[in-house]
Amino acid sequence: MVDRADTLTPPAPRASWTIALVIAAQVAAITWLMVVPLPSIEAQRRDALARAEATGDPGGVTLQSLRRAYFLLAADEHLARAVANLSDPEHLGQRLPIVLTALLIAGSAVSLGDGVLRLLGLVRRLSPLARWPLAFVSGATLLAALTLGLGRMGGLEPLPVRIGLAGFLLVGIILWSRDLLHRRRNPSPSPSRSFSFGPIGLALILAPVLTLMALGAMQPTIEYDALEYHLQGPKEAFETGRIAFLSHNVYTSMPSAVEMLHLLGMLVLDDWWLGALAGQLLIASFAPVTAALIAATAWRWASGRSAWVAGLVYLTTPWVFRLATFPFVEGPLCSYHAALVFSAAMAWTTPREETGRSSPCWLFVGLLAGGAMACKYPGLVSAVVPFGLVAMGDAWRRRMWRLPVVFGLGVIIAVGPWLARNVADTGNPVFPLAYGVFGGSEWDADLDARWQNAHGPRPVTAAAFLSSTLDVIGRSDWHSPLYALLVPLALLRRKHRGLILALSAYVLYLFVTWFLLTHRLDRFWLPLLPAAAVLAGIGADWTRSKPWPAWLSVVLGLVTATNLVFLTTPLCGPIDWTADLNRLRREAMETATPSLARLDAALPDGSTTLVVGQAGVFSLRHPILYNTVFNRERLAEIVADRSAAEVAEELKRQTITHVYVDWSEIERHRKPGGYGYSPVVTRTLFEDLVSRRVLTPPVPMGPNHLLYRVVEPSDTSPEYDPSP
Repeated sequence: MVDRADTLTPPAPRASWTIALVIAAQVAAITWLMVVPLPSIEAQRRDALARAEATGDPGGVTLQSLRRAYFLLAADEHLARAVANLSDPEHLGQRLPIVLTALLIAGSAVSLGDGVLRLLGLVRRLSPLARWPLAFVSGATLLAALTLGLGRMGGLEPLPVRIGLAGFLLVGIILWSRDLLHRRRNPSPSPSRSFSFGPIGLALILAPVLTLMALGAMQPTIEYDALEYHLQGPKEAFETGRIAFLSHNVYTSMPSAVEMLHLLGMLVLDDWWLGALAGQLLIASFAPVTAALIAATAWRWASGRSAWVAGLVYLTTPWVFRLATFPFVEGPLCSYHAALVFSAAMAWTTPREETGRSSPCWLFVGLLAGGAMACKYPGLVSAVVPFGLVAMGDAWRRRMWRLPVVFGLGVIIAVGPWLARNVADTGNPVFPLAYGVFGGSEWDADLDARWQNAHGPRPVTAAAFLSSTLDVIGRSDWHSPLYALLVPLALLRRKHRGLILALSAYVLYLFVTWFLLTHRLDRFWLPLLPAAAVLAGIGADWTRSKPWPAWLSVVLGLVTATNLVFLTTPLCGPIDWTADLNRLRREAMETATPSLARLDAALPDGSTTLVVGQAGVFSLRHPILYNTVFNRERLAEIVADRSAAEVAEELKRQTITHVYVDWSEIERHRKPGGYGYSPVVTRTLFEDLVSRRVLTPPVPMGPNHLLYRVVEPSDTSPEYDPSP
């Protein structure tokens, strides 16, 4: 079975009154979605008003409520600014090494994944629209596992990694060339394909979107989570040549399949900063891959029109663009969920006379589910559990009890290496989660309580449920109204009812588990977008009776235009698309953490700085020691039960030459509702270390950011007093 164009009879005509009711409802929905204030901007405005009221300076509030209609009304202004931001083409050459590196890594991933498809005998069941995206997604999982294994052995060196990636790519090219020659010598008849305005128009719309997406991804990020661990973890592995347990950064013990792309970029380029940009470009590439898988699902089991609308809906969603330009894992995670929907549907619909093909399908589905969990622990709930249940259901109806077993084998192949690493490092396969079940070294009850307070489920209230529901339906700043407008219409489609109900149940499951089991960070519900986009595509083709096709064109044009204008604004992502990378590097650091930028400029060569209170340290060029707020405080361990002389000796042993303290971050963590911070770190402690001549008097790096120099023992000035 291969993907095919829509050869089905068009949806049956609907009564004009039904279409009229649908259009009336959509007019009301569009009106609300276009004028409701975007919640994140509105929350910032309320916070600014509250601060202004507290300080008695209401004139300091400049934020205004922002609505989607604004982007459409001010389209000329935003598009003119976008054109201006593309006016430095002479700097595009700086991106060439990044692009070539990303192509090498992506090509290697596709080669690996295509090899898996060949071994499982699945290639003949797939069209190119599904084959190559599935190859990329599955190959990325295997490539990440291989990188982990190489890193654990201490073999992270640029030359071997370059040779290995080139070898994978070369094997793939040889196999693809052989296939091409075989098809030329043995041509097979294929049904004629007609091109409509849909696919052509889609390509014309998405070409600039994908271009801006790629250019946005090749800009340094200022997102704290990325600077703290998504990029910092790979940087430390690159600098040490191995992937080891980092007791100072708990986040790096989580599955890091996506972060391995950054690490590979760093190794290929032999540069941690440029390599991170190559990794970001690879993350951006998951967006069109996901759209292709969404379109392939709609194409194979619904209609051609559903396919191109589903792809349009997904790729013009501001959330998708935003995630493609930041080094977060949710973009790739969406790819795995899109691949799971397609592959599970393929496995489920395997004809009974070809039941023997079910096992390879479910092994591949398991690999994808494990790949989702290898991106992020929540993949256990969003991917492994639901698709494991589907595998059990298929086993029940086919009376093939090995199907859940082969599914589990695929999961183990993908995520097993990450769980085994944690067992070796801490004794807990899902460290730092499930401490009450597995325990874990380098962790304790106090740290676990703080972690649960920060990352655990939030209280369930009617108000929270209503607000979350409205956000997921379409109110969220970076959501697209097309989901709210088209997804419900899928239920009106008379054919494909099984697929529609299954996808609807899956979307509902993902929303409910997000609401009940997480701390409800908005981007955590995004894995439901692929299934919702397929439903939106099917809903768009619920009928072809007049005047629905004309009205659909109006809806798609209006919302897509609004989204495209939004994509060109800094609210959606970085917009210095062709600027000098060296300038962007300086400006990004100064924007994200100005005091760290000043610190990096002030530190002498050969220094090692203990950073206290701040963990967004990726951009620092000088060697540092640090810890996240959820790890044991390094400074507290240095001064614990030690005299001033012993503290000085311990600082020397760890080759620490400077100590930097971010009191702003420490005070933020200590506020009610914050993460908490070690009570050992106080201003009195530093005053005492200065008075004992362990540290010199501080130099300000910012309004509440101080840099101390460690006094050398050779300093024999009369003020030096290392006594207790």
